[in-house]
Amino acid sequence: MLSDIYGLDKKEKYIIIFNLLKSGNIFGIVYGKEGVGKKYIVEKAVDKVLNKNDKKVFLEANPDWYKNLLREIGTSPLRELSKEEFFLNFVDFIDNFSGRIFIVINNVQKLSETQIIEIYHLIGIKEKVSTILIGDESLKPKLNPFKIGKIEASVNFIFEVKPPEFSEFERYFLQKYGGKIEKKAIKKLYILSEGSIGRSEGILSQLSKFPIKGSDLKIAKNGKKHLRLFATLLIVLLIFFGYLLFFKREEKKNVLNPEKVIKMDKKLPVEGSVIQNLPVKTKKKKKTDILYFLSSIKEGIKNVKLESIPKISFYKKPIRYVIQIGSFRNENNALKLKEKISKDFFGVKIINRKNGIKSVVVYASNKEEAGKIISKLKKYGINPILKKVK
Repeated sequence: MLSDIYGLDKKEKYIIIFNLLKSGNIFGIVYGKEGVGKKYIVEKAVDKVLNKNDKKVFLEANPDWYKNLLREIGTSPLRELSKEEFFLNFVDFIDNFSGRIFIVINNVQKLSETQIIEIYHLIGIKEKVSTILIGDESLKPKLNPFKIGKIEASVNFIFEVKPPEFSEFERYFLQKYGGKIEKKAIKKLYILSEGSIGRSEGILSQLSKFPIKGSDLKIAKNGKKHLRLFATLLIVLLIFFGYLLFFKREEKKNVLNPEKVIKMDKKLPVEGSVIQNLPVKTKKKKKTDILYFLSSIKEGIKNVKLESIPKISFYKKPIRYVIQIGSFRNENNALKLKEKISKDFFGVKIINRKNGIKSVVVYASNKEEAGKIISKLKKYGINPILKKVK
């Protein structure tokens, strides 16, 4: 039922999230003003899709989110673990889990762009896992593709949830409180909270009394400030448009009359009369002498000494770089890491060492390419080893 969702925009976003979750596993980002109901529509969509074998995990964003996630799914180790070890533990859990996992992380605006990218890389697997990040309006600048990398191609949605319209806002408070709040008070609440139902509830809790009249909510001072601002802006616009009209009139005055231009042209000297008595010499084009051109090339070749010709050096094999991503005794762990890394890098291989260690590596053709690969791997929480090979 959509009757308990207040706001046309929220209803639309809820339907999108619900249909995407119903169709398969997703990774999405939702942001908007505080108290507009972002978390409500996300949890409502997840609960609607959730089956008895599935698992829902709700986390508050912090740098240790991955440890909290393992604790919530029941696989938290007793010791500290790296992000690489977290990834392997998480993949093992998914392989053995029969249902779907829904992960919702709230207040993501508290994390840096790098940490948001880490969340995407570490749990944006889309195999039994659906992840939705929620943040306030300050999250929007962090979603710049130049800051968070080109992950949009794999993200199902990034959208803003807007506050409800006044009619929907009023419907909420009339249904919940009935005649305990005057309609004038509801209008003032809408202005004070900028349409946020959550903020409005906070204002009502501060009043701690019912019924609430319009006179209980004072916005007169703020209203005067807005009126003054509007009047100032209107005066500025009137001055600006008045200046434009004056400028256009002056411009029309300065435009030459075509008839006057024709009369002025008649006073010009007759064409050619000015240069009749001046000596004018025309330059003749030189003809290209092909035989002379060829003979000059032959003379030039005769004067070339053999010692001046540079010697041809032997071909040298280019130097390649191998980047060691991780080493494991268990071949299955190496294969899991290779499968994950191969989504972002081409040519990932597993090398068998003499001592039975399996190393996951990727090759780069030059130092610049190697640097780019290393910087991207560090976003996974992996510190790779770089080696030269001929």
